[in-house]
Amino acid sequence: MMELVGNWLTGVTAAAILCALANSLMPDGPVRRVGRLACGLAVLAAVLGPVLRLEPMEPEAWLEEYGQVMAVQRQELEQTRAETVGAVIEQSCAAYIADKAAELGAACTAQVTCASAGGEGWLPDRVTVRGTLTTAQRAALSRTIWTELGVPEAHQSFETEEESP
Repeated sequence: MMELVGNWLTGVTAAAILCALANSLMPDGPVRRVGRLACGLAVLAAVLGPVLRLEPMEPEAWLEEYGQVMAVQRQELEQTRAETVGAVIEQSCAAYIADKAAELGAACTAQVTCASAGGEGWLPDRVTVRGTLTTAQRAALSRTIWTELGVPEAHQSFETEEESP
């Protein structure tokens, strides 16, 4: 594309220089007026040349191409939206778990991983809790994660601050 623009600019520049040179060599009077008209037409041809060489596209072909481009963009947008929604759900669930742990008197952080639920969106799938929790706090938080978020105990892991990487 840049090569085409460069060639077009080169052609327009060459036509303008040639016309300026011809204009300076022409004698005054009617010859100069005709020469200016011819030079103007030459520069106009150089400017409009690429447009005149374009092949006209049928409306149906244009609409089909436009539809294909829109379908690809729609798919990319849907994927970006789904990833964003998943990330928001993961962050919200992690904050919820940290708040529930704070209610139990424990300070911790949580990392939640969501899985796609088909056409129904994203659901929390795995939870990793990092912090120092007593056995009772861990059991209560595990129950809350299971009942409130639907993450089974097999998909929950608890790490102390020393165990985390």
